[in-house]
Amino acid sequence: MNDDKTMLYHANDLIFELPARLKDKTMHMFTLSDDGASEFSMVVSHAETQPGEALEEFGARLIQEMMRALPKFQLRHNLDAVLDNAAALDLAYSWRRDGIFMHQRQVIALTQGDSPGSTRAILIAATCLSAFSDEWSAAFDRMLASVKLRRPLGAAAQLAQATPAPAPAQPFIFALSERRRLLHVFGDQEEACRKTDAREVEQDAWAFFDAGGRPLQARFMVPNSGSLWRKSGSYVLEAAAPGSTALGERLIPGLMLQGGGAGLPFASIAEVRTHLQGAGGARTEG
Repeated sequence: MNDDKTMLYHANDLIFELPARLKDKTMHMFTLSDDGASEFSMVVSHAETQPGEALEEFGARLIQEMMRALPKFQLRHNLDAVLDNAAALDLAYSWRRDGIFMHQRQVIALTQGDSPGSTRAILIAATCLSAFSDEWSAAFDRMLASVKLRRPLGAAAQLAQATPAPAPAQPFIFALSERRRLLHVFGDQEEACRKTDAREVEQDAWAFFDAGGRPLQARFMVPNSGSLWRKSGSYVLEAAAPGSTALGERLIPGLMLQGGGAGLPFASIAEVRTHLQGAGGARTEG
């Protein structure tokens, strides 16, 4: 190796002089067991960004790569978040592996790269062998809240000093049944799709909205069966067509709230209405 330049490298248990030409492919993995599949696991890694690439652009590129690489890939949500006062993305998705669906949440933020003016992405991914339980969702959220970035971007650090950090985005989903006069609050899209009957969804008995009250529409991945056994299909939620009515305009009198568990802060329809006004989701433009 002709290049004698080195950089001081910090690992978990040691610090050493590393030849600058070597690329850092460090990955930290945490599991519940020594052997075999783990009910919950977490991996911290990083990836190089392209010159001038913004966080949203990196996230879009990552999603495209996963769509090509992971069988039956389904994006559950793609939300803005905050990691140690830095802008971040919170992705949730599933894919099929060895006959079962794996479920993953991944939070991404940009940090300073090794060369002046460069950036790289830090990726924190939690994986479950089945849908995330409330226990593991809460454990992952607590870990994220404790993160301190060693090399935050300068602009992000200055912004954090100048203004209070926004609250982390909550990926909850509203499900409205006007016929039942009932508003459900689910922890995320996966829970909403799992707990709302697909046949009723197909009959437009439920209307869905994101955390800001913006309307969502169901797209069926597996159609409902018309057979004797009436097997339900499966669906995902995506942004509704322009002109769809926002949740704030559909909070009819007499509506009852169902939900408000851990991390879901609403105790009444009045609190939902106040939240939507603050989120700008009371009205949708056509």
